[in-house]
Amino acid sequence: MKKLLLFFVGFFIVAALFGQDKVIIRLDKPLPEDVKYFSTNNYDIASVRPGEYLDLVVTAGEFQNLVSQGYNFRIYQTIAEMAANLQPEKGIPGYRTYAQALAELQKIENTYPDICKLYNIGETQGKQYYNAGNNNYVNYQHDIWALKVSDNVELDEDEPAIYYMGLHHAREPLSTEVTFYVLNHLLQNYGVDPEITEAINSKEIWFIPIVNPDGHRIVIEQINTDWRKNIRDNDGNGQITNGSYYYPDGVDLNRNYSWHWGEEGASSNPSEITYCGPEPFSEPELIGIRDLLAARHFVAGISYHTYSELVLWPYGYTSNAVAPDATALAALGTAMGNAIPKLGSGTYTPQPIWALYPASGGTDDYAYGKHGIFCYTIELATQFIPPASQVIQVCQDNLQAALILLNRVNKSTLTGHVTNSVTGEPVVAEVYIQGIDNTGLYREPYKSNEAFGTYYRMLPNGNYTITFSAFGYISQTFNNVNVNNLNQTILDAQLVPAQVITVTGTVTDADTGLPIENASLQIMGSPLEPVHTNAAGQYIIPE
Repeated sequence: MKKLLLFFVGFFIVAALFGQDKVIIRLDKPLPEDVKYFSTNNYDIASVRPGEYLDLVVTAGEFQNLVSQGYNFRIYQTIAEMAANLQPEKGIPGYRTYAQALAELQKIENTYPDICKLYNIGETQGKQYYNAGNNNYVNYQHDIWALKVSDNVELDEDEPAIYYMGLHHAREPLSTEVTFYVLNHLLQNYGVDPEITEAINSKEIWFIPIVNPDGHRIVIEQINTDWRKNIRDNDGNGQITNGSYYYPDGVDLNRNYSWHWGEEGASSNPSEITYCGPEPFSEPELIGIRDLLAARHFVAGISYHTYSELVLWPYGYTSNAVAPDATALAALGTAMGNAIPKLGSGTYTPQPIWALYPASGGTDDYAYGKHGIFCYTIELATQFIPPASQVIQVCQDNLQAALILLNRVNKSTLTGHVTNSVTGEPVVAEVYIQGIDNTGLYREPYKSNEAFGTYYRMLPNGNYTITFSAFGYISQTFNNVNVNNLNQTILDAQLVPAQVITVTGTVTDADTGLPIENASLQIMGSPLEPVHTNAAGQYIIPE
């Protein structure tokens, strides 16, 4: 509800902004229509806790305009205060630079060579511009680094994979710190803690601490502590345009994934904070992540952000978006939220992404919609860049939730292998669960993986009907399969190859009876290329 401010209060606040490019302002107890208004009108939303507060990043002029409209906003934090938080206090760790993060990852690989392997999975816009001959980007020659943690780390084993990612958004360096904290905790306890040892021995655990290194540098070096996007040269001037009142360069990497790209909660305007890019996966920073998700058998993951003290899960691309796995997604998200203490009192709030506000083209929607990964965004802390004195506390508070996600696949999970009943070779088959996969909004059919024929379905406890199907095979259905929280339920399927025949015929026009040349025919579900008719309308679909 709008409330008019007394004139002298408004004058005092505006005067306090003099000399500040931007500030973070807070509206207490926002109504749902307030959140919808600001999210659909491309305001820079810093944080939302439904019914509690709404934070915006605005200029002094924008703040004054909102006050004049009757909104009861108050100053929450200035950009100068946020910048000051980057300075580490004596004896208290602050925030890693890209160089420090890379050096630490390299040291970890050298210290734990049996269980750690570092991969360069891509490069940034800045590096591409520099390699093309533009020296304005000489300081932005960054790569995207991913560390794999697993026993027999050099091998491609039949194991589920988990990911932890940080810093899609440049002004959220705390996300990098939490990612490193989880990584170091696992390594320090390998061979000491039986549960952690078993997790590393039985899973692939991937850490990508800095998804957006170019933007990270801009923030950490305090060139612009409010920078959010990467550094795509939207205005074409061959250099980074550091706008004080708008955002001329960069793409929001958490709007550039392909699942419902460019829809609600994303902007097609390059100057907007949520600019989704010219096309899905236009940004090189995300190509390696896309390919990694496709190459490994991920079952769950966390992407860390700041701020709001929330645990979020898909879908988020539209309002009231219910995923097929909504019940199981919510259960895991709630368990994680209840395990993370707030900096004040209480615990993190769990909710689906859309309940915050719709946002399309995000990491979680893509990972779940495309691959069925149980993926979560955790909005850390109460500021974009908390003071260094709070960093360790937030990291420690988030550890238990990270471990809960890591071990979720160990129970209430249906798993097994799908193979050819004749050859024993793995089969890529759809694993269809009645009562789950026929509910909610569309997700791509969940399939066993190509390398091993393995599948993992994390489910609510109960009894299920499961159907395995693949082109060229006779489908197989199992009834009353029990899934419980004691352990995994193992269900293997050996699919019998279907009889293969050659199909021939002629395609004619229904009205004239004349043959139709170049008509396209394809068997539904077949991986074969379409067959076309000849001049006589004849076709042959071979075995």
